[in-house]
Amino acid sequence: MKKLYIPSNESELVFIKSVFEADEIPFYVQNDNFGSLYSGAYMNYFNAKTILVPEDYYEDAKEIIKSVVEDAEFPEFNDKQPPGVSDLFKSLITILTLGLYSPGSNQIENSEKKDDR
Repeated sequence: MKKLYIPSNESELVFIKSVFEADEIPFYVQNDNFGSLYSGAYMNYFNAKTILVPEDYYEDAKEIIKSVVEDAEFPEFNDKQPPGVSDLFKSLITILTLGLYSPGSNQIENSEKKDDR
């Protein structure tokens, strides 16, 4: 299985799942149920919902997402590289402050992009 996409919200995830099921594309959602627990800090390594597909279906699935999600971005996932010291430090600060302060958070930036539409 290869990591494909991290949906921006629960509605987008449900929509993509339904499209994949209709097109008979096998998929798996990492942290599908656990990631719904928004208690405290949001951290990609911990509770981000990530869509994974078999490598044979990767390009087809990517094209489907591009056709249904206007501003879809597909980051390069590198599972072989563990989080760096700065990532661990940011995660520790986020946990200790119960998510009230998140250094380097792009959630504000993402919300500003959505407000511009």
